[in-house]
This record gives sequence, C-alpha cells and structure tokens, in this order.
Amino acid sequence: MVQLARLVVVAVVAWLLLRLLRGIDWSEVGYALTHLSAWQIAVLLVVILIRRAILAAPLALLIAGLSYLKAMISDVAAASIATIAPSPGDVVLRLSMLRSWGIDNTDAASGLTLSTTIFYIARLAAPVMGFVIFWAARDFYAPFAWAGLVFGVTAVVLLVGLLLAVRAERTAGTIGRLLGRVIQRVRPSSPGPDVWEERLVSFQSHSAGRMNQRGWLAILSQLLLVGVEAGVLVLCLAFVGVKLDGPTVIVMFCSFMVLYPLTGLPLMGAGVLDATYAAFVSDHSAVDATDLVAGLLVWRVAVQFLPVVVGLLIIVVWRRFT
Repeated sequence: MVQLARLVVVAVVAWLLLRLLRGIDWSEVGYALTHLSAWQIAVLLVVILIRRAILAAPLALLIAGLSYLKAMISDVAAASIATIAPSPGDVVLRLSMLRSWGIDNTDAASGLTLSTTIFYIARLAAPVMGFVIFWAARDFYAPFAWAGLVFGVTAVVLLVGLLLAVRAERTAGTIGRLLGRVIQRVRPSSPGPDVWEERLVSFQSHSAGRMNQRGWLAILSQLLLVGVEAGVLVLCLAFVGVKLDGPTVIVMFCSFMVLYPLTGLPLMGAGVLDATYAAFVSDHSAVDATDLVAGLLVWRVAVQFLPVVVGLLIIVVWRRFT
C-alpha cells in the first residue's frame, strides 16, 4: 500500500513537472535571476534575517539561559547540516553547540524537543490558515478545505499530545523505570531504573515549566513564521516581474500556505513543492509559468542556499574558537 502511494505521488509530480516545463522560457528565467537590483537584494537579505529570527524564536524562548543571537546561530548551523546530511546530524550539532555555551543537557534536550514539535504543529496548521484566508477573501474552495481538514486534525492531535506529555510526571517516571530496566538488560554497566526515572522526570518537569511560561509565545511565533514564509515567496515573485493585484496575491499567498507541509520533504520539497505550486497558481491566475519558476528559484536561493553557506561558515568559526 505504501509503495503504491509512493508511485502515485511520483507519477503526479512527474506529470506536473512535464506540464510546467513545457511552457517555460528559460532565457527569460535566466534574465530575471541575473537582473535583480541592489535594493531588491538588500530587501531580501533583511527579510531573510527577519525570517531566521522568527524561526529561532522557540529555541530562545524554551531554553533557559540561551540568548536570541545564539539561538539564531544554532538554528542556521543546524539547518545547513540538515540540508546536506541525514538526520540526526543537525540534532547532534545543536546539542554540541548548546553544551559549548554552558547550557544544561536537560534544558537543551527539552528545548530542542519542544521547539521541533511546535514547528511541526505550525507546519501542519498552515493549510487551515490558508483555507480560512482564501475563503474569507474570495470563496470556498473544496481542495483547500480538505487539505485544511486533514492537516488541521493532525496538528490538533499533535498539540494535544504535547500538552498531555508535559503534564504527565507520573507517566514519565514509569517510562523511565521501564526504559532503565530494558537498557540494563542489554548493557549491564548502564545506569539502573532509578537513574533513568530521575532523568525522564527531570526532562518532563523542565519541559512543563518552559511550556507553562513561554509555550504559547513559541507557538504563536511559528504560526507567524508561516505567514512570513508565504510573504517572502510573494516578494520574490514580485521582484522577478510578476504584477501583483489583490486576487493574484491571495492565490499565491494561500496556495503556499496550503502546500506548506510539503516543505517537510527532503530539501524543503524541492521539485514537488515547486511543481505543485506553479501548476496551481498558473491555472488560477494570469501569472505566467516562466515568472513563477524564476520567482521560486530566487526564493530557494534566499531561504535555502544562502542559509546553508552562512551555516557552514558559522560551523567552521564555532569549531575554530570552541
């Protein structure tokens, strides 16, 4: 069944790509990419900096003693590793950087777990936001409604699970003792059930404390991030020559929000997201497919390629001075 679903997805994406590529003038795409003005590049750099600041907000909010600047540095560095290397390389790097800055291991693990979970909740809630905005601004659209329903229910389940987990101290202790027994049977020299119980209870109490204090701020920051992400793409499209009017902006903005869960695929859904987005927007607006591809390429350079370069430089500097 899973294999069949994968084949269907591959077939649909291939069809969308072929359909899209047939109507593209690649010389115009190249011209658009190489003729951004200095002020446009400056605006994009400022917007990308704002995007990274919002993206790093949960780390700064949920890890005690971590400054906002260090949260951004850790986030950019981990994003570069996640782009070029399989998980959990990015998590290992984050933990190493946090330890080098004197952050307690429990605080670091708790904050990373919470921030990652909150990011996925926001990513799954994005289609709901896109559907609601589109319905309010234009009309009811069934595909958006179904996407909002499916991903929205998943986001609610994940949020409820998170809230229950940070309130279940007794459950954390029981799981810790069971885990300790299993690990001790496999590796007799490892700490016993009492130690693992203490570790998981400490982890749970740290998580509960930070969520009670700043959890909703972290969630709101990631919901704001979804809107900023869509705005960055619309800005990139405007810079390559797409004429913006009210109905067109609504289509571009809401379509990206509905498709935002696809950024969870490898390389932020490169190919899959681009083909789906360009095909839909070109069908529901007067925007030319060539301009869409040019804008999407500018967007990928700004939000994906540039952070990788900066992140790798940060890692080199961090290793040199740590």
